[in-house]
This record gives sequence, structure tokens and C-alpha cells, in this order.
Amino acid sequence: MRSPDYYIPGLLFLLYISPVTDGLAAGRQQKSVPGGVSRMNVLLIIVDDLRTSLGCYGDNIVKSPNIDQLASYSIQFTNAYAQQAVCAPSRVSFLTGRRPTTTRVFDFNSYWRDHAGNFSTLPQYFKEHGYATMSVGKVFHPGISSNHSDDYPYSWSIRPYHPSSEKYENTKTCKGKDGELHANLVCPVDVSEVPEGTLPDMQSTEESIRLIKTVKQQNSPFFLAVGYHKPHIPFRFPKEFLKLYPVENISLAPDPEIPKNLPSVAYNPWTDIRKREDVQALNISFPYGPIPPHFQRLIRQSYFASVSYLDSQVGQLLSAVKNLGLADDTIIVLASDHGWSLGEHGEWAKYSNFDVATRVPLLFYVPGMTTTRQTPENIFTYIDPFNIETLGKPSGNIKEDPVELVSLFPTIVGLAGLPPLPLCPFPSFHIDLCTEGRSLLPYFTVSEKDNLEPIAYSTYPRPSDTPQLNSDLPDLEDIKIMGYSKRTRDYRLTLWVGYNPQTFEADFTDIHAQELYFDKTDPNQDYNVFNVSLHDDIALKLFGL
Repeated sequence: MRSPDYYIPGLLFLLYISPVTDGLAAGRQQKSVPGGVSRMNVLLIIVDDLRTSLGCYGDNIVKSPNIDQLASYSIQFTNAYAQQAVCAPSRVSFLTGRRPTTTRVFDFNSYWRDHAGNFSTLPQYFKEHGYATMSVGKVFHPGISSNHSDDYPYSWSIRPYHPSSEKYENTKTCKGKDGELHANLVCPVDVSEVPEGTLPDMQSTEESIRLIKTVKQQNSPFFLAVGYHKPHIPFRFPKEFLKLYPVENISLAPDPEIPKNLPSVAYNPWTDIRKREDVQALNISFPYGPIPPHFQRLIRQSYFASVSYLDSQVGQLLSAVKNLGLADDTIIVLASDHGWSLGEHGEWAKYSNFDVATRVPLLFYVPGMTTTRQTPENIFTYIDPFNIETLGKPSGNIKEDPVELVSLFPTIVGLAGLPPLPLCPFPSFHIDLCTEGRSLLPYFTVSEKDNLEPIAYSTYPRPSDTPQLNSDLPDLEDIKIMGYSKRTRDYRLTLWVGYNPQTFEADFTDIHAQELYFDKTDPNQDYNVFNVSLHDDIALKLFGL
């Protein structure tokens, strides 16, 4: 039986594209492009491995005042999900508007234009409509998955920028208790002592501000994508951010044990962090040996500190947008490529279909639309995380329906007033420009309530039913099982089925494991309650079988 590729009848509604009204972008101060049409600028901020550990998402520990401020002027989606919880597949998916089943990018070793189809990208579409398109930092995943060029020149007007200090991220720059330098997971640093005296995200902020100043002088509309590295591992950040999170105040995950009813194929053995010197020194058994509680607290402390460091960089960037007089005509979108487990289910990193790995922050700031009044004078004023008295709270403009990152392409296009994308037919490998994502524009213009149940889909590949050294990142040829996961308002359902990487087909008669978690009674997804006799009908409806 062939893989449905998410085009089976029960899933077609996800590909519904809402009509874009001609007046959507009217009445705003905008730049001109050839032909005399006015357009909004776009600033797309992509964060690496950022889960919803932010004040605006209700986290009562993390200090993220600048992102919280952005959220207060944005539409905030509280249940946005990545289509695969690993960097390259997720980024290729939302930047092309196609699902991983179409891009056929499940690892880091495939370039979709050669591997699946010559699919247009989000920045490419803006470039073709007269925008100056620019990439700073990690936007596409570097390497084979973006043709070692970040998809230049297709997607970008100028060569993408990567910080020169990037090359030190995984080298021995972490000072240990022995006074020596190590390649550690936990890596607070004195910035004055690291190579080049700076860090990649600092350089990315500086370059982004420089580019915005340059393109403003040219009076050209721009599409700028800024990819921040933190809180991706290693947790290499300015050590002063540790002061925000005394380790004695750091608690463990609420569910640090591996659930007894978790199928072994669903478990992520966090092999990437096991490669770090400080983790290796713990001599943790593979695959289920737990990390000692004291080191769990260090990881969580460092993740939170990395988020606050990231927040300070975002704050500087937003402040520059405001100071350059661009807050009134720049759409700002902030998203992460996927989440990250911090000990939940006994797991660390991403590499799963759980909410903690797939759920991401998603914010849209649209001048004149997401603000209820004229843009305030103090908007995007930089907030020092060391001088805040209260933590951020969720904004009032919240949308709780499950939505998908694959919707970014059609949504940003619609918000900018560009011609809407056509719906992808099946199959669509021969079509350069179309979208498999449902536009989120109805959430901006009308009530989101309609006759269609909002659903978000994610996938994750495995090489085996049991955890292996390559379980987290199997190469395409090693994939034997695919986990197809469906997230609704009420539950997450996951089916693990046989997969053929040569034909890119799943066999839904070859079921290896099934998971079902109800959100109301089990929001952390700790108790798999799937019962064949009770829930097979739900599983059948998922794939229209």
C-alpha cells in the first residue's frame, strides 16, 4: 500500500488555501517594487531548537522580555507544530511549503531540487516579486540539504551570511573545572576569551542590522531571514546569563521517567549529546541510562540561559527595526524549527513526535493588523533581562488551534499582499510553485471557527523498532519505519509503520506500534492509552483506510 503523502481524502482539508483579499495590505506605509505596487518588508526570525519555554507561552521560569514584547503586539499561535523534529527536514519543509513526504528530505544528505523536485522557496517567491532577499545565520541548514550554498542564487539576492565564529561552536572552547578547554555540552563562556572575542548570534545580529540599514538607504522592500543558533547545543553562551537561573532553583522535568507504556520505537536515545565530553564523563549506559539529577539541572539551567541570551539578541534586532523607522511597514515573524526535550519522558534533544519536540513558538507581527491602535512610540524598546521585575505573560491575541509550520509560506505571502499560491495537486513533484500548507490568514481577518477541524501532522523516521546508535538521525537508506503523527485539539495519535526508502512508500498494513495521548487528561503525553479494540477507528480515519 502506497504512502498517502497526506493527500488522502481525510487530510485534504489541510491544504485548503484561503482567498487573499485585495485590500489586505492596504493603508500601510510600504516600499515600492517595480511596477509601482507597494509592499511590506518582511523580517523572518528563525530560532534553532527553541521550544515554548518563553514567558509569553506561560513559562514562569524563563526570562524572555523582548520576545514577550513582540508577542504582545502579535498574533500568537500557542499550538504550532513542526513537520519533523530535526533541523534540515523542518526548514526545507516550511521554506518550500511542502511536507517531508514530498521534499523527501528526512536527513541532512539530500538536496530537494535534485532529490525530489525543483520546488520554489519562500524567499525565492519574494525575490521574484522585486524584493531584496537576504539570509543571515542558519536559515536553510548548511550542507548538502541546501546544496552547500543555502540555496543561493535561487532564494537570495546576495550570498547568505554565516558568522565567522560559527566554526568554533563544536571545538574545545569550554573551560572545565580542570582549567582546560573541552568540547562540552554545558559551555558558559567569557566572551572576551573566546576566539574572535564574539559569538555567532552576536555577529548575526550585527550583520542583520547592517543589511537593514543598507537596504533602507536603497528604498527597496526587503525580505530578511535571520537564523539564530541558540539554544541549539552546545549551550555556549555568555556566562553572565547563568545569574538569571541559580542552579539550586532549577527543577527537573515534571515527568523525567521513561513511560512504561512507551513503544521502544518512539524513544529518542539522545545520541548527539552523548558525544559531548562532559556527558561522556558521566558514563551513562545506552540507550536508557538516566542522566544524573545534578547534571539534568545543569542542562536545564544552560538551556534557559541560552534562551535569555537569544532573547537579548532578538531585542537588539527589533530595537534597530524601530530606531530605523521601519516598525510601521515591516511584517515580523518569529518561529522555531522544532522543540527540544529537557528530560521529559527521560529524553533529551528533539528526534521524536511528542509535543515537546514538535511544538514551537509562532508569532506574527503585522503593522496595522495585529496592533489595535497606531503603533506605540515605545514599541520594540530593548528590555534588559537582568532588570525586569515580572515575567512575561501570554498576550491577548492568542490562537489555540493546532497549526503547522508548513503554513508559513502561504501565510507570509498573503500578509505581504503577493499573489496567493496555488494548492498542490497530487502528485506535485513536477510543479515548481504550490503549497501543501493551509494559509493562516483567516486567523487574522475573520473568526477561525469553521467546519474543518484544525490538525497538525508530523513525521519521524527510525532505523529499527529498538533504539540504535543511529535512531535519532538515520540516513535515508537506513530508514525502516516511519512514525506518522496527528495532533488535534483533543489528542495526539501516532502510527509507526514499515517504510521503504527506495520507493518512498509506507506500508500501513505493517504496523509496528501505535500511540494515543488525550490532551485534557494527559497534557504531557505520559500515558499511551492506545487500545486496538477501542481506537482502531481513529487510526483508520487518520489515513482514510
